[in-house]
Amino acid sequence: MNMKKRRIEIEGILQKLQEFKNDPRYGDRLYAIEENIRFVEAMKSLPRYVWWLLTRAPKIDGARLLELTDFPVEEWDVSMHGRLMEVERNKKIKLIKPLVDKILEFIFKKNRPLTLVNLGAGGMEVDRQVISELIEKKYDKPIIFIGVDKSPVTNKIAKENLNSLGKGIEIFDIEILTKNRLEEIARLNKGIAVILCKNNIFNLGAEFPPKYFDLVYNSLFKHHLVQSSDKEKLDKIIEEISKKSLEYDGYKDWPIMILQTLAGWNYPNFLNAEIFSNLRFRHKKDLILSSANKGRISFYKGTGFYLLEYF
Repeated sequence: MNMKKRRIEIEGILQKLQEFKNDPRYGDRLYAIEENIRFVEAMKSLPRYVWWLLTRAPKIDGARLLELTDFPVEEWDVSMHGRLMEVERNKKIKLIKPLVDKILEFIFKKNRPLTLVNLGAGGMEVDRQVISELIEKKYDKPIIFIGVDKSPVTNKIAKENLNSLGKGIEIFDIEILTKNRLEEIARLNKGIAVILCKNNIFNLGAEFPPKYFDLVYNSLFKHHLVQSSDKEKLDKIIEEISKKSLEYDGYKDWPIMILQTLAGWNYPNFLNAEIFSNLRFRHKKDLILSSANKGRISFYKGTGFYLLEYF
């Protein structure tokens, strides 16, 4: 992205944020809006950005923070996910490789028909990489991937992303997935099927029987839940509906912000997602304590992410 285009994008973001600030419907998000405005203003030049990192960032209350993609602006979602998927595909960075490898390990170990669920699925790049590997290895057991995400924008992004796999998979776009519809698809499925749906994640426990899904996972999703009670609800729902589950997200890591800045400087929406996510992440020691009786946790220093494999 050239500097002129970057500047225009930044000004557009600021204009929209100001509209949100002046809209009484977003009064409860005022803190997050104002912090986003400060951040985007700082992005205008590297010295201002560095000053923001050193002086403002440490004071921010991550629990009250929102990223640009948490606001209802389609172009922000499209821009951020586009760059995110580029980074996720980068074989040197290996951003999501630990999760992809763990899912593949699970599939090959089970070696039977399976149903997997990705909660807060976004662009489904994790699933695309898993499926690509299955196709390459000619995996012959029927398998269903379910991407649950309420956003119609990310639904569209996911569909386009998965279509890049060609005719190796069958994609079903269903508004609300029911047990009967899923079982109907499973009966006819002989290969790899992907279901995109917009179910309310917190209602899945009422819509599907206990331990119904073979594997449930989420990637870079949990930190988007602002209320701690929602995070607890998510854990409870996952425990109810899954036989096994994986959680992949980030931990607070100030040094990693240098690498994030390098990857995101020319992509304002993506840089916002990187840095603000980091500010919302929990500290490594807190994650170790909270996961002690839940599962095995691994940390990846090169990316600032962790993988929690629940018992």
